[in-house]
Amino acid sequence: MPQLSKTLEYRRARWLADGQNLEDHVRQAWARFPTQVERAIIRRDGAAVTGARCRDDASRGFAVHCVRYVDRQGVGTIPMLPANEIDLGERHPEENENFLNAGFVALIRRNDVVCLDCGRNAGSLRNYFVELFRKAGMAEESRQFELARIGNPNRLALIERIGVRSIDLTVDISSATAENITESAGGMGVWESFRRGIGSTINALTARDDDLTDLRRSERGTVKMSINVKRGDLEIVKHSLDRLAGDVSEDDEAENFVINLRDNKTRITASDMSIRKGVRLEAQANSVSVTQAWDAMGQYLTELDANGEIQI
Repeated sequence: MPQLSKTLEYRRARWLADGQNLEDHVRQAWARFPTQVERAIIRRDGAAVTGARCRDDASRGFAVHCVRYVDRQGVGTIPMLPANEIDLGERHPEENENFLNAGFVALIRRNDVVCLDCGRNAGSLRNYFVELFRKAGMAEESRQFELARIGNPNRLALIERIGVRSIDLTVDISSATAENITESAGGMGVWESFRRGIGSTINALTARDDDLTDLRRSERGTVKMSINVKRGDLEIVKHSLDRLAGDVSEDDEAENFVINLRDNKTRITASDMSIRKGVRLEAQANSVSVTQAWDAMGQYLTELDANGEIQI
């Protein structure tokens, strides 16, 4: 069986209200909907996401496998006979099936979360849980959380030693979100909210598109910005960038910032900042072996515990 290189990332559920436990909420919602059909959530883009299966690891946590698909959409095929040019084919699903578009896997232990292929800022996983909790009629407080990236101690030490010169952000947007960025009447647009969010930490905004109104006439556009950072202000800037990218980006997989250090040569990406681990897993059904992934996640949490990297 062929193997794929994958990355496990550790995140922590952070709540607006005290006393919340993500594992308990997920267990409650899963019990409310016993089949994958009932657990399906329709996204704004028309794709469906559903909880395909779970594994109760008792004290080690609750593991889930979620999949994304478009109802009745065929699966693409590629010919493997040698040819100068080829056409891609499409095979339609049989009755009572849909073809898998993508999947993501997670292990939740209390508020500790290990993710695999869960999207930018773990947004695919978080958004699914939020909508599943809403569908289950759970309290509003259960939906008020983020899956926060926990800083890699080695990268944080490097940042502390050298200092941050600037942070670059590039966001791909659709025409609908372009309207939100360019709208500033009454100071209620996403852009104005972002500016207020990081306040005095902005020294300069450069490389922003010369005429943002052009984005309204485009199917897609790009907003680029570079923010000069005062010493000690990294955390508030980084979280503001996360929030802005989450508001306007349509790409679940995109990295959302690059940190440029004051030595003018060291660059740290968003993925570099996180606690993560590379693993090799068997390829299976347009994804990976879910049981192997869950086993690797449980082992990873054990390693994080042993290394003292789990943050309470």
